[in-house]
Amino acid sequence: MSFKDLIKGVVGAVAAGTTPTDPAEIARQDARSAAWQSALHHNAVPEFVSHRLRQTSVGLLPWVSTASPGDLLTLRTHGIRTLGMVAGNCWYHFGYSWTEGHRDGWRTAIARMQHEAVLMGAHAIVEVRLATRQSTEADDRNSMDYSATGTAIAIAGMAAEQTPMVATVSQIEFARLIEAGILPIGLAVGAHYEWMSDPYGWADARQSYFNQELEVLASFQKRVRRSALDAMRSHARTQHGTGVLGRVQFTEMFREAGDREEPTQYLCRHIAFGTVIQHKKSNRESIRPRAVLMTRKSRTKSLEATETII
Repeated sequence: MSFKDLIKGVVGAVAAGTTPTDPAEIARQDARSAAWQSALHHNAVPEFVSHRLRQTSVGLLPWVSTASPGDLLTLRTHGIRTLGMVAGNCWYHFGYSWTEGHRDGWRTAIARMQHEAVLMGAHAIVEVRLATRQSTEADDRNSMDYSATGTAIAIAGMAAEQTPMVATVSQIEFARLIEAGILPIGLAVGAHYEWMSDPYGWADARQSYFNQELEVLASFQKRVRRSALDAMRSHARTQHGTGVLGRVQFTEMFREAGDREEPTQYLCRHIAFGTVIQHKKSNRESIRPRAVLMTRKSRTKSLEATETII
């Protein structure tokens, strides 16, 4: 038997093992699926999930963290205790507005993650990672899965939170921010899209012989970016934030060729989000960038700003 045949056999065995044939197991999975559907309608989680989260928060089940042993020791000296991983998902369909769809999809996923953190008795969620997954089916490309995951933590001496703080920074960076008089309180999201018609072909300068900047497209993209950033700032203000830390941005631009009846059109869309922070007034003047931004480079791959022009 070749190595390739061996791999095929192993993969086939695993795939066959994932398909339940026992009627009792099928009934159990159907019951779990029904429990999830009922919980989502009530903005909650099933009882078996609540039980798991409570067991994890009190140490009866193992918890997961990306912090190193040294980081955990530092956190302990700051009165910060790791509770476990929390997550939230939302599969969202875009209707008339791509902008509102992205905003609502992210906020729903984050709110569900916060709900899990509340069940664990957390004061904050750190190391939050956001991800999207779009359907590959041609008939379902107007929908997207939004995923938010993070580590729930408890802070000694702090009262229980109905809405835990959310931050993209690591646990150790969270402690350093608090030391510097900066409190991460949530995530701000801003999104905007816009169409631009180009009936005279000025945008791509196709008729020009010279190398030159595409000023029409540059101005168009700048306008879309500014609108998305303004939306992010507005979202931060609703959370009573004084700034946004670690902003991540994503830009896409599409060109739709025209014909004799319709001019060429460009679609540009931009998403921006970051950690909303509050400065303590007594410490605002003493804050130094090195105390906030100079942290060791993580070995784990993090979500970075990306820009794709298509």
